[in-house]
Amino acid sequence: MVTQKEIAQILGVSRTTVARAINGKGYVKKETKEKILQMVAEKKYQKNFFGSSLSSKKKKVFSFMVSSKNAYYTEQIIAGVRDARDEYKYSNIELHEIITDINLADKQIEKLKEILEVEEQIDGIIIIPLDREKVYEILKPHLKKIKVVSLGIKLNKSISHVGPDYTNQGRIAAGILSKILNKGEKVLVLDNGDDNISSKYYLKGFLKHIKSYGFDVLGPFKTMGIKASLAFLNEIEKEKEFSAIYINRYAQDILKKMPVDRLKNKKIVTNGMGKRIRELIESGIVAATVTEDIYQTGYTAGQMIFDILCKNVKEIKDIVSEAKIYFLENLK
Repeated sequence: MVTQKEIAQILGVSRTTVARAINGKGYVKKETKEKILQMVAEKKYQKNFFGSSLSSKKKKVFSFMVSSKNAYYTEQIIAGVRDARDEYKYSNIELHEIITDINLADKQIEKLKEILEVEEQIDGIIIIPLDREKVYEILKPHLKKIKVVSLGIKLNKSISHVGPDYTNQGRIAAGILSKILNKGEKVLVLDNGDDNISSKYYLKGFLKHIKSYGFDVLGPFKTMGIKASLAFLNEIEKEKEFSAIYINRYAQDILKKMPVDRLKNKKIVTNGMGKRIRELIESGIVAATVTEDIYQTGYTAGQMIFDILCKNVKEIKDIVSEAKIYFLENLK
C-alpha cells in the first residue's frame, strides 16, 4: 500500500503538502492538489489506521498554546497541531486545547497546575513554555507517565522539541537589509521588549550581524509599545537622518499606523508573518520578512507527540524549523 511519503517523493512535494491535500486542510496550490488527489486515486491510497490502535485505549493530549496580537501566528500553529491530530484520528487521540495570553506566563502556569491536579488521564502535553524553568519544575515529577513535546521555546534537553532559531532569523533579516543599504546609510532600531518567545532573539541576531557589515545603528531605542513607538518615530525624524528601520516586536502594527509618505523612502525588513506584514510587503513598504513556516512547526510538534504515543517512539528529537524568506515575488 502506498504511503503519503511515497506519494510526496513521486510528485516532488513535501509530505505535509500531501497530507493537506488529502485532508482538505491548509493551503495547497490548486494544480498541486489535483495532481496529489489523482495520484491518491491511481495508487488506491488508504489512510494508515495503525492496525490494532483502532481498539486501543483513548489517549488524551493537552495542547498549551498562546495568543498574541499577531492572530496569524496563533491560528497557524494551532491549525498545524490539529491537522496532525486528524491524521491520527483512528488512533483514538483526544486533543484538548488550552490557550493563554503570551504576556501572562503566570496564567499558563496556573492552567498547567490545574490540569495536572484535576485530570485523571493525561497521556501527552504539547506546550509553548512561557516560563521555561517553572514549567519544567512542574512537569518534572510527571515525565515518566506523561510524554511532553515543547514548541517554540526548548523546555529541556531531555524533552523532544520543535521550533525556530530566532537569533538566526534576526541575522538573516540583517543580511537582507545589508544588501539593499548603501555605504554610510544609517539603520534605526526600535526595541519593543521580550514577547517571551522570539523578539529578544530576533534583536540579538539582527544587531550583531548588521554591525558586522559596518553600518551605523541608531539605537536600539527601548520604545516598549505601539503608541510609544509611534510617538518616538515622530520625534526622532526631526532630529536624526536614517535610511532604514528595524523593529523587533509590533512592527506590523507600528508600520501600518504610519503615513505611507513617511515610509516610502525607508528600507525595511522584518521578522515574523501576519496579515499586516503581507499587506506591507504587497504595498512595497516592507522589502522582506524572515520567519518560519508556522503551520509546519505546529504540525511537526503534533506529529512528534502522536508518534511517541501511537508508535512508541523513544528517541529524543530536537527539530529546528526551517527559516523562510518572503519577498513580494514569493508571497502566496
